[in-house]
Amino acid sequence: MRLSPAHLAFWLGIGVSLGVACTGPTGTTTEGTGTTTESPDCPIGSVGCQCTPGGTCDGALVCASKICVPLDETSTGVATESASEPTSGETSVGECEPMNEQENGQCDAAEPYCSKQGECVACSGITSCAAIDPSKPACDADSGRCVACTASDASGCTDGAPICDPATNTCHACTRHEECSGGACDLATGACFPAADTLWVDGAGDCDDGAGGGEDDPLCTISGALSRVAADAPRAILVRPATYGEPLVVPANAVVAVVRVGAGDVEITGTGDEALAIGANARVYLDGLEIRGNDVGSGVGCNNGELLWIDRSLIRQHNISGVAAVDCDVRVRTSVLTKNLGEGLFVSGGSVRIENTFISDNGDKLNADNPRGGLALAGGAQATLVYATLVGNNAYTGGGLSVECDPDAAAESIELRNSIAFNAVGYSTFNCEGAEVVTYTAFSAGSDEPNDDNVGVATAEVPMLIAPDPGLPGVYRPMPGTKLDAVAQFASGDPDFDFEGDPRPTDELSFPGADQPPP
Repeated sequence: MRLSPAHLAFWLGIGVSLGVACTGPTGTTTEGTGTTTESPDCPIGSVGCQCTPGGTCDGALVCASKICVPLDETSTGVATESASEPTSGETSVGECEPMNEQENGQCDAAEPYCSKQGECVACSGITSCAAIDPSKPACDADSGRCVACTASDASGCTDGAPICDPATNTCHACTRHEECSGGACDLATGACFPAADTLWVDGAGDCDDGAGGGEDDPLCTISGALSRVAADAPRAILVRPATYGEPLVVPANAVVAVVRVGAGDVEITGTGDEALAIGANARVYLDGLEIRGNDVGSGVGCNNGELLWIDRSLIRQHNISGVAAVDCDVRVRTSVLTKNLGEGLFVSGGSVRIENTFISDNGDKLNADNPRGGLALAGGAQATLVYATLVGNNAYTGGGLSVECDPDAAAESIELRNSIAFNAVGYSTFNCEGAEVVTYTAFSAGSDEPNDDNVGVATAEVPMLIAPDPGLPGVYRPMPGTKLDAVAQFASGDPDFDFEGDPRPTDELSFPGADQPPP
């Protein structure tokens, strides 16, 4: 309702005189400054007294120049309704009540919060998002709302979900080492390794094994860094390119990540039973390493460990196994295990999952004591291979050239999907006593007739379907335009990228194996 000028002046005059007459408990009076102290004789919101900070008054009173006045439409005959001014109990556009910095239904989506001054504001206009909702302590400038996190403020993310997705302003578990400020992700838990405890190693630069181990004062050896790892205290070791010849031992019960940083190769060439030995109950992540040339034993050994997780690594030319794991769960992604005289990977007990990985040219039945081909299983081990390429692996006569299961009392099993398994010769691709589940895979067979969802390939055909990469040891790429096209069928949970990070079709049949040729 709108007051006429005469009516408004009249009530303003009364309001001022009433304000002078209304004194508070300490005698403070209402002045023309708008700073009234409420008294029992002139309560805020009453006729002739100050309006509420939100501009409202009691009953049918209206607020005019911050004073509550009645509106007698019959006596003036000039009052008219106006959509631009609030009636009793309402607020103007951009105003709100109560004034407690909470989300308020009187405010719109762009300015959803009520400030202490009774104004609708974005999150930037309130004192603290965390005070409103501790799970949403960050202010998103684009939406104006309090959220769990932003690109610059991830304080709302927890250890179990430390990474902020700025597109959705939500926290999630880490899935890649690069996401974490300390350079390493505990992939089994989704937590980042503590950045403050990171150790740096630079065997080719200015270093000292007695140094602090920081980025600017690195250690010289990986073994020196491992000597500082304590049980149950997760520690990331970031290694700059160089050749590291010392045998490495991860202590029992350790949680450690050894991750390459920078361009170039991190080469581990230690000898002995294993170039890198993992202690009992340890959880270990290896990323971006080349472990090669142990002419005595194996490349990596894990005995009664909790978990061995290998990413983006090359493990080659060892006298026995590339990797040997006994009662130790193993994960291998985007890696190459090649030219090991025994087998590429031996797993006894536990489980192994292999993705986007080449296991090739392992096993030499003339020079090794007991070659067992590409992947050898024992002790009831359970194996899953997805988009893997096994090529040119050899074994003793009658053994499984691509995958062998030990003839022990425990029952091993293998699931091979969307993969390639071409032997050095055309017999015994698997020998797991019927415990093989092979789907959407091309494998060596006596003829080229398809087998259910699979494709059988004769030995003479193999050179026409795949070709070795001259620059990457152990890598065999499928040739476009061959019958390998449209063999693999993507399923939920499969990697939607290949060995080199190129996208893999998810809605149509594609090539099996670790490499997806360009379209």
